[in-house]
Amino acid sequence: MITLFDKKQDCCGCGACANICTKTAITMIEDDCGFIYPQIDDKKCVECGACKKICAFQGREEHSIVQNVYVAASKSKKDIIRSASGGIFYEAAKYTLERNGIVYGAAMWREQDNFIVRHKRITKIEDINELQGSKYVQCDVGDSYKQVQKDLKLGKYVLFSGTPCQCAALRSFLRKDYKTLFIIDIICHGVPSLKFFNDYINTTFPNTDNICNFKFRDKTIGWEMTARLDFHDNYKLIPGRLSSYFTLFLDGHTYRENCYSCRYASDHRPGDITIGDYWGFQHEHPDLLSKYDVQKGISCLIVNTEQGGFLMDKLRDRLSYNESTYSKVANRNEQLKYPSKIGKLRKPIMDLYRTEGYLAVDLFYRKAYRKQRLIHTVFNMLPYSIKGWIRRIK
Repeated sequence: MITLFDKKQDCCGCGACANICTKTAITMIEDDCGFIYPQIDDKKCVECGACKKICAFQGREEHSIVQNVYVAASKSKKDIIRSASGGIFYEAAKYTLERNGIVYGAAMWREQDNFIVRHKRITKIEDINELQGSKYVQCDVGDSYKQVQKDLKLGKYVLFSGTPCQCAALRSFLRKDYKTLFIIDIICHGVPSLKFFNDYINTTFPNTDNICNFKFRDKTIGWEMTARLDFHDNYKLIPGRLSSYFTLFLDGHTYRENCYSCRYASDHRPGDITIGDYWGFQHEHPDLLSKYDVQKGISCLIVNTEQGGFLMDKLRDRLSYNESTYSKVANRNEQLKYPSKIGKLRKPIMDLYRTEGYLAVDLFYRKAYRKQRLIHTVFNMLPYSIKGWIRRIK
């Protein structure tokens, strides 16, 4: 009998094992906190071992070396507003689709009173917006790896974007390099479960029947950690530090177990390019403040492979960019140096959620973070210009 992992920290839930199984013997099943893990149907399994061999998280080493690092943003004001930071993914996706290519990324939609977050395959430029924006929750890859392989065998250009573990899983699944494949990994802190997120929405907001959309990052009041919940007749902005879900996420208390020992939190990345927010840009490049609109968002762009360098060359005319360094980007993006640290609050929070549900988690947050909530309530009442000034002098 095959054992895919001994401890939960040894599985990232990437789904490669389920994709590789030709007997459909592996299903991704939620545990009591909503985190997905592969489960083998012994009646279907023929013990070929393909699932064990394909596991990148346990067996694949990354050897890429950082080639170039940039501060960058799309030249398109319209498209950068829809992005979480600088709009780099949009420009890469548009370039791919203009060449009759295929783009894969995380999409989010409402279905039967819950949100679904799943990798989606798109072929039209007008559909890029479905994949834009951060999703601070684990995304289900479904059978995306198999679809990517089919597209590549047909000679299609393919752009795949995901968390580092998903990108590493795709490389392992394909078992060979393709000149028409471009992989973008994101700087990832860790992932809460989709169940945990849906319980947050359905517990803390009334009239869930009226909810139609959610954006984890919204730029209505600038480039901040502010979410937006859309109803059919209006919307609500949610400052990150005044939300139990976002605060516990930002403080690293709600990720799946393997995130705290993530092997991709280093300068050996599985993506051809790594993208993320360039936090601390104003400190690392004060001479460039007049060139970039900080309120609209700024990205870091890290080229890890020759394939990534090729893609960057194709995007240069679409971007405003300047050279930076890995150490500068990593100063405020610590997951480029080491995994998120597991705190003493994770176990009691997860135990509360498991036994009493999300309402108990929310009440715990309100009590434990009483002082911080007061400070952030006052801070969020300030004009954006003053908040920006406070951030610059921190």
